[in-house]
Amino acid sequence: MAASPSSPNPRRRGVVVAIAAAVAVVLVAAAALAYRELRQRGEDQVSVGGVPVAGPPSSSPSGSASCDGQTSGDLRFDTEMTGADGEAVPYSVSLPADYYTACKTYPVLYALHGRDQSNATFLPEAERLRAAVDAGALRDVVIVTPDSNKDGRWEGVYDTHFIDDLIPHVEQTYRVEPGAAQRLLVGWSMGGHGAFRFGVEHPDGFAAVWSVDGAMSRDPQSYLTFLPGVRATPPQIHLTGGDLNGDRVEAVVDLFAQQGVQFPYEREPLGHDFKLFVEADQKAGWTQLRWLDSQLGRQL
Repeated sequence: MAASPSSPNPRRRGVVVAIAAAVAVVLVAAAALAYRELRQRGEDQVSVGGVPVAGPPSSSPSGSASCDGQTSGDLRFDTEMTGADGEAVPYSVSLPADYYTACKTYPVLYALHGRDQSNATFLPEAERLRAAVDAGALRDVVIVTPDSNKDGRWEGVYDTHFIDDLIPHVEQTYRVEPGAAQRLLVGWSMGGHGAFRFGVEHPDGFAAVWSVDGAMSRDPQSYLTFLPGVRATPPQIHLTGGDLNGDRVEAVVDLFAQQGVQFPYEREPLGHDFKLFVEADQKAGWTQLRWLDSQLGRQL
């Protein structure tokens, strides 16, 4: 029996399905090719599932420790080194504008990213701190953003890669002032937890630490593991909390206060955006950045 005019033609429907499938295959292939080309070009704005990922390492990283006052190079780049465990340790670098001409050494400011970020995607955020340099609140620094593979907890292998591998590598590779007295540490969100944890775990490892709206451990007691070292060598740590993580930060500050250890803390009515905290500090006259600068060179 012939199909009624209102019934779909089975053969036509099959053709439509086949065409749609072919188009989908072409689109997927094109997307994959575009992604590969972006990665080959070193674009750092590629995303997977909406989450930005870092570009590939620079083929020839700039920023050598040598200087002749004439050779130029990149002022910002993504690169990597090899850790003692044989694994790649990615990081990004932002050099002062006069790095290739002034032939002088600089302190280092390490900036730790939060969850779902990377060394490459957080570098532009960390570079917001250069406004304090322009204002005379912070001496010029080499900014380094390590990577924790978007995990953001900065524990385990990422602790080892940062403390034992990356810091010595930076001091051997770039024209920076060596030693803990010339290192600053800033951490944002989960990186704020990481900065605080590194500060109490290695109290003689940094001149000063600023933890910004840190996503602190939900088991604050875990930080007390490092209490004996903190008492022996009091670290210089300031903490700032915001709308999202302020309660978690206060819980940690209160816990240490109960143990007789006071950490300066302030709470800002700000959303969870690193830019907002930097702008707030700028409006306050760069209070936190001036304090960080004042700690450089202190006796450790």
